[in-house]
Amino acid sequence: MKTQNHFAFKEWATIVHALASGKQILILRKGGIREETGQFQMEQDEFFLFPTYEHQNKEDLKPEIHGDLESVIQSKPAGNTLPIQYYAQVIETIQIADEGELDRIRPYHVWSDQAVRKRFHYGQKKGLYAIIVRVFHLPSAHTIGVTSEYAGCKSWVELKETLSTTGAQPALSNSAFQKQLEAINTSLVKS
Repeated sequence: MKTQNHFAFKEWATIVHALASGKQILILRKGGIREETGQFQMEQDEFFLFPTYEHQNKEDLKPEIHGDLESVIQSKPAGNTLPIQYYAQVIETIQIADEGELDRIRPYHVWSDQAVRKRFHYGQKKGLYAIIVRVFHLPSAHTIGVTSEYAGCKSWVELKETLSTTGAQPALSNSAFQKQLEAINTSLVKS
């Protein structure tokens, strides 16, 4: 793991919570509306998680996560600052081009079926990326000022300052993480 970094990946705060609590190790991504190529690109293999609060809604999450959504919304920071509390390392990126694979990964994320299928079919090219990440809790949150450069529907943010990862601890034990990783990879094995 890098000892410091200045790249962050934007994701719904509820999904960041799910990643940080070990409920999932997958990030599902089609691509931000403002991605330069129109498609998602894995620009970094390590990054801070940048929680976003826009566009979150119950219909896009499984019912058992609705309580987490409410909690996350209530804990939204006031003003123009944001706590950065988690760091992620990419373990694997899987392109999902077969809609049938969506059913096989259903147990491994908190998105609703409707939201996943909508993202899969969005745009001219059907498909999604499933990014398997190992998430780490920072020993204390870095508070950053949110600027206009960080706004918008894009996946990646280059932070104005370099932040430390020293002392970060994994969200899941090695065995718990390995168990989820093996289950996801087994579910996506083509017959």
